[in-house]
Amino acid sequence: MTAAIVFGVLAVSFVGLDLVRRGLALREIAAQARLTAVGDETAVTVLQPILGGDPALQGCLEANLRHAPAARFLWLVDDDDAAGQAAARQALAATSHPATTVVIAPRPPAGLNPKSVKLAAGLDHVATAFVAVLDDDTILPPGALGRVAAQAGPGVLVTGLPLYAARATLSSRLVTGFVNASSALTYLPAARLGLARTINGMFSLMRTADLRARGGFARIVHEVTDDYALARLFLDAGGRIVQSSQPVTVITTVQGARHWFALMRRWMVFARLYLRDNLSPGIALLVVLPEFLVLPLLLASLCVSASAVAVAIVLLVAKALATRALVRRLTGRATPLSDIPFEIAAELLLPLHALSASLLPHRIRWRDRAITLEGRRIVDG
Repeated sequence: MTAAIVFGVLAVSFVGLDLVRRGLALREIAAQARLTAVGDETAVTVLQPILGGDPALQGCLEANLRHAPAARFLWLVDDDDAAGQAAARQALAATSHPATTVVIAPRPPAGLNPKSVKLAAGLDHVATAFVAVLDDDTILPPGALGRVAAQAGPGVLVTGLPLYAARATLSSRLVTGFVNASSALTYLPAARLGLARTINGMFSLMRTADLRARGGFARIVHEVTDDYALARLFLDAGGRIVQSSQPVTVITTVQGARHWFALMRRWMVFARLYLRDNLSPGIALLVVLPEFLVLPLLLASLCVSASAVAVAIVLLVAKALATRALVRRLTGRATPLSDIPFEIAAELLLPLHALSASLLPHRIRWRDRAITLEGRRIVDG
């Protein structure tokens, strides 16, 4: 098979799969746009495990208090995290939110998922009908809690759609490019075809009674993938995952190449664990193959001609522009055109992160902790 034929096959596959994914995503967005019910925000308690150190932390906390004034918030902070406690105090002082409680507890012990340990402690304080999990770098749009709570029927775990807005550093922009290039085109088509078997960890919401009946977060403190573990709690008990089209904004300040590589590698390790249990023809065609076509497409074009390289670049830019339009439909605002080079670069670099995750899948770095894994379980760190 000549290089030109290989390039042609890759180009057709790239365009075809993108059109299929985009069509499914648009159908899912349209279907969810017809949902008009709104739940009671006062019936929701938002659990937020907090870790200080990110310059954007205080702003994220403040934004959520302003956007969800009727909800209850439980902020879960380690007793040795002076930066996290300071950010919480300053956010509260700036907003005077009437129903926010700061729970300060000892740092979670080694060998356990620090996020799940905090959430387990926080669940003991929840007295509302619904409980939400929200990462400390994630911002809910106004009204989001009510819209998502309306979808959380008995036995249902609802999750939002993460879109990044971190642009303070080059590394942050690479992470933003990666997520925004793939989030809507991964989660929404899977939801449309009934293939949703996990949630993203940035935002989820469920009935408190359902969570407690399944043993709560204490059941999953040994598992590294808290989002996938929570999804399995519901699915294994006959529950259901609902992938909402409700976007949430994530602002993670990624400081330098080392932080970026560790973050991306961790995500690839988590993806590897998920795919080990859930790989199917649908997931392979809709998620795995499209994400890994970008680099082969460009390399094949280099083996053909300058014209083929130009075609490949046009295809990559066109995909990024179409995804930008999709994000605008979801959020009502356009992302900067300057994001496009970072989206393309992030997709080209994806095989590097996947290779790293495959070579050493039992070791990851999670913020300030080095963690050793045995399958999905944390054994050290």
